[in-house]
Amino acid sequence: MKLHLVRLAKKQGEARFPGLEGFRAYLLTQPEQVSEARLYVLLEGEVVIDLPDQSYLHLRKGEAAYLEQPHLISPIDPCVIAVWKLR
Repeated sequence: MKLHLVRLAKKQGEARFPGLEGFRAYLLTQPEQVSEARLYVLLEGEVVIDLPDQSYLHLRKGEAAYLEQPHLISPIDPCVIAVWKLR
């Protein structure tokens, strides 16, 4: 099965692989507070992730981050991000 994740996320807001629990690619347009462990791969755009210790991560297209602690993810402009919920 082949899916164009960026195109589908932009058109439908979200793309999922059938049978693959915990994964989705979606269009992130607003900040999102997250309390669970996640693995992110940025497919298009840029995001800033604020961490509880007052530090942050700045992800650009093609970059990834694994986060276990609560965080706030904010798009700089609308972006497409692939996410795996890990727990």
